[in-house]
Amino acid sequence: MRLIQLGVLISLFPFLGSGCASNPGEANSHKVVQINNMSLAPKVVQVSGSKNSIAWNNWSSSVASVQLPASMADAFVCKDLRPQFVLSGDRIESVQALGDNENLATPCSLKPGSYEYEVWLSGSRMDRENPQLKIKGRIEVSP
Repeated sequence: MRLIQLGVLISLFPFLGSGCASNPGEANSHKVVQINNMSLAPKVVQVSGSKNSIAWNNWSSSVASVQLPASMADAFVCKDLRPQFVLSGDRIESVQALGDNENLATPCSLKPGSYEYEVWLSGSRMDRENPQLKIKGRIEVSP
């Protein structure tokens, strides 16, 4: 019996410790956007708090890249958007995410605001600048 109780306590230890490690004044919000062949789910992703993040999972059969307007560079709390995003002319573009559930994630938290973006779907890596489909989405960040 004591061995079972010890096993339960050990299995709960990571959860008990994680509550002590975070600062109660910092809100966390992590969301996932699923990229499908013709749509995003959700189309409007809502996050909040100072420690927010968004991941895009590519479940489509295409090569996907997330395209943000260059003006969004100031919306990120960090200055360096690499390794998954880079400022390129009038937009911030992500590396390509192949199908089969490959994902991309924001480099750091976003400041409060509403931000439009596009996901470009291409038939191959070489067609990056000539996507077959552009799907519009929106990010809403609240304090």
